[in-house]
Amino acid sequence: MKKIYFILIAAFSIASNRISAQDLADLETFEKSMKPGAQLTYDVTAKDKHYSLIVTLKKLGDEVSFSWKTTDPDNKNGTVTMSPGATAEAQALSNILKAGDVRLDKETCLWVSKQVTNSISTNAQASLKINGAADTATVMGNTIGDFNFTINGNVVVVPGSELQGGTDPKYTIDILESSKFPLIFKLDIGWTAVLLEIKNP
Repeated sequence: MKKIYFILIAAFSIASNRISAQDLADLETFEKSMKPGAQLTYDVTAKDKHYSLIVTLKKLGDEVSFSWKTTDPDNKNGTVTMSPGATAEAQALSNILKAGDVRLDKETCLWVSKQVTNSISTNAQASLKINGAADTATVMGNTIGDFNFTINGNVVVVPGSELQGGTDPKYTIDILESSKFPLIFKLDIGWTAVLLEIKNP
């Protein structure tokens, strides 16, 4: 019984030390920055193209909505709205931004659902359809990580999960550890997108 007790204490200590006080402060800074009007800039490399994806948050909550535009040489723009059902339960990603207004009911974009984050925290893995709801699910194993970007000009280090799975290509998806805003920090799925900064108006 004592052995089991010491094992439980050790496990608790590891979990407690997983997120430092500074990580918690940076996570709080991130969550405070996520509000309508916030502008997120991703660096994108897709085949022979390299450009910025600029996302402006419009609505947060059970339903999430954002407008977006890409810089030269892509030069597109549109709006994405994720329904409450999508943000709660979707296990598929919409990773191709289509110009115009798009509503997602079975997929999420630059975001993962509560069901996915629950699976990661419970099972240290998640099943994701990387290329849309019609895709075959890929089992993604999880390791913990810390992700650097800037918020209003200041560097933050926010803890998160790095999911990896698949073989050809091998997929990597980094997700910030926020139950309120499970934002994708980085996609590497045959093309890459990495969050560089968040700015508030």
